[in-house]
Amino acid sequence: MTEPVERQQIGYDLAGNPMYVAPVQYVQQPVQQQPLQPIKAHPWGLYLGAGCFGLIALSVVVVLIAFVVFGFAILAAVLGLVVVALTICVLVLRGMWRDYQKG
Repeated sequence: MTEPVERQQIGYDLAGNPMYVAPVQYVQQPVQQQPLQPIKAHPWGLYLGAGCFGLIALSVVVVLIAFVVFGFAILAAVLGLVVVALTICVLVLRGMWRDYQKG
């Protein structure tokens, strides 16, 4: 026969019944952990410097592109004015040539 297991009483519930410690089913073994890796030092100053340099280089490229686009816009406006002036000049010269031919 098995001997009755004596359980430790820890108190009474609200109905007056005795409360006992829950039986231990198993003992959890500690989990084996990997050893911690050393902290890797990052060159944050280099990262910051490279980011600032990249930002300045990008700003310079954008300004240069804006200058080129602005230059093309001015070139187109000047070309339009030249075409209009040349057309007027040709029309005036044609009228003068006809007048010269008539008289």
